[in-house]
Amino acid sequence: MKYFFLLIFLSASLFGAEKNDRDLQKEADVVIVGSHEVINHDFFTYGKSVEISGTINGDVYIFGGQILIDGTVNGDVIAMGGTVQILGTVTRNVRLIAGQVMLSGFVGNNLSVIAGNVEILPSATIHRSLVALTGNMDLGAPIGKNARVYASSLRVSNTIEGNLKAYVGQLRITSKATIKGAAEYWSNNLAYISDSANVHEVIHHTSFFYKFFQGKIFKSLKVGSKLATLLMNFFYTFVIGLILIRFFPQNIKRSVDVLKKTPLQALVCGLVVVILMPLIFLTLLISVLGAPFALALLALNVIGFYMIKIFFILWLLQITLSKVDYAKHYKLYFFFAVIAYLLLTLIPYVGFVLSAGALLFGYGGFVLGKLQESQKKKEV
Repeated sequence: MKYFFLLIFLSASLFGAEKNDRDLQKEADVVIVGSHEVINHDFFTYGKSVEISGTINGDVYIFGGQILIDGTVNGDVIAMGGTVQILGTVTRNVRLIAGQVMLSGFVGNNLSVIAGNVEILPSATIHRSLVALTGNMDLGAPIGKNARVYASSLRVSNTIEGNLKAYVGQLRITSKATIKGAAEYWSNNLAYISDSANVHEVIHHTSFFYKFFQGKIFKSLKVGSKLATLLMNFFYTFVIGLILIRFFPQNIKRSVDVLKKTPLQALVCGLVVVILMPLIFLTLLISVLGAPFALALLALNVIGFYMIKIFFILWLLQITLSKVDYAKHYKLYFFFAVIAYLLLTLIPYVGFVLSAGALLFGYGGFVLGKLQESQKKKEV
């Protein structure tokens, strides 16, 4: 197939002369070689529809939308098209690039094909070898030697005299299949091989990526990645918490006091904020002038999530240690509280409930605290 594209494009300059020298039936972009015609040299053509029903004693080069060969070609066929059907006889090699390929005729030597889908019917015969790169392939014809297939899905239901090598997503070998050599395939899925199939030897290889993703190295990387994420989460939460405790103690006190006194109101307020926030973001995003504000709001929410989570952690810390004097070691208690919170979030279901609680209560406490502060300023 390495000369395929070169031959196609070099032959373009010869198309006009070839067709003028022969008595071809041509209507618009339809090229027809009638069943009684005999062409005793190589044939070059192109068109939306190409039909070869006669006999060509030479090689055939075709570029077309729909290609049908139901005559006899005593040479090679090299074709590129949207749909290619070969119902007749090609005494030598067939090389195709197409969207859809259907073969029910005779190929005297080898078949090489690149296509979206390939259907080789039981009435077809490939005298020697098959090489295919395709999405889906139904191989129902006998193969005289070896078959090498690269496909998403491959179904084999006839005789392969040599070896089958398949690089596939899924391989199926039916009860009608006979593989006299080895059926060697590379896939992450086990092949479906009928008990009635006659296969000399089956060799299964998993792909490199499968081995990598299922191997110890990747599992170690996954564990390491989760650990790294946990450590970074802890680092951000703890550092932001220390900054808030050091520089914004009044904001923390106000938000935590709201959670202690009116937790239910804080929960409802947080729920309202979580519902309204995406609506505000989308409203700003679809407007030309509001898009920068939408992006700024998104960035503030990412940072704000760590902040409101700290309010929730400190509230739980005060509830847990209500009878303990922890003022002198506030930072130390906060350190262990963050660790405990993050470890609990790793537990299935519990983690989800805890994270949702931190989001709702944290937002509610912060917003209600700000509203109370504004109310006090107005009164003053």
